Amino acid sequence: MARTATKRRPPRTQTRRPAKRRKPVPVTYMEITHQPLQCLVFLLPMVLVYELGVALSHERMPHGGASDLAARKLLDWFFSLFGAQAFYLPGLVLVAVLIAWHVACRFSWTVAWRPMAAMYGESVLLAVPLMLLNSWIPASPNDLANTALAATTTTPPGPITDELLLCVGAGIYEELVFRLIIITLLSMLFVDILRMRQIAGIALTVIVSSLLFAAHHYYPVGRDPWTAAEFAFRAAAGAYLAAVYVFRGFGLAVGSHVVYDAVLVLL
Repeated sequence: MARTATKRRPPRTQTRRPAKRRKPVPVTYMEITHQPLQCLVFLLPMVLVYELGVALSHERMPHGGASDLAARKLLDWFFSLFGAQAFYLPGLVLVAVLIAWHVACRFSWTVAWRPMAAMYGESVLLAVPLMLLNSWIPASPNDLANTALAATTTTPPGPITDELLLCVGAGIYEELVFRLIIITLLSMLFVDILRMRQIAGIALTVIVSSLLFAAHHYYPVGRDPWTAAEFAFRAAAGAYLAAVYVFRGFGLAVGSHVVYDAVLVLL
């Protein structure tokens, strides 16, 4: 019998792209603290307390209220370039930036709740070197008004609750501007655009961001009187907080900053 020739069909080519896998859920505590969503959940109580507290006590806030926080002034000025002057925009920007970062990196949406208490405790421990640094670098006679990172004027302090609110605001918005935004932009400039070695680029980023952080407390942004000792302390504190941001994450940089300012006010 004659065999009938059977035509073989060519193999089907794969037309669908393989689905992109999300990054695995972080396992170690060190990895968890760097996750944007984890930082957002960690910082959300501070943001809500500050924004609601300022809204309720804006008329009697010391130092002119939130509008006199130097970092907040920078954010308000940036928004004014686009005709936006909403009071709650800086807080919303913080939330939007962290969520956008989380989505862009395709991290898992799982929140690790157990490490939250450890993050608050670590914020207290990370504030201790700042306190030691404050005692090592000579300060002026007005040590509270001039060495606190939250201080922006030399007017008499208001109620303790309002001073603590400003401490929370300074920690949140100074870290947002000088660590999350400026360090990110400078690292892109030095490492990605100028093609510097990563170690040299990160070191230069920390130095420049620390000097900018110290300088913004003085005219024309801030209102503090200039002294070399205070500038040196703030530059050193900025370098330390930059290191905390790089090695321990944005949330812990804010937490340690807030704890340091609050301790100075309470003492």
